[in-house]
Amino acid sequence: MAGPHGYRITVPGRPGAHAPQVVVLVYRSAETTDEGLAVYLSADGLRVTVRGTVACFLEPYPPGLCHPFGHAYPLAES
Repeated sequence: MAGPHGYRITVPGRPGAHAPQVVVLVYRSAETTDEGLAVYLSADGLRVTVRGTVACFLEPYPPGLCHPFGHAYPLAES
């Protein structure tokens, strides 16, 4: 499935800790899911799929990630 070359993903902070959101950049990889969705990767190994404006984190989750979803903002093509 074609989509933007990358996204800016806002990752919620740890619930109850009043931690700020973290912003992670992810870029389209050659990998796709069984459903045909593109998998996007960050430099730190975060793997997500994007449906609309929702980023769905794929396992294994990075340390400290407590929420399975984030908000996806498409990166502009350069």
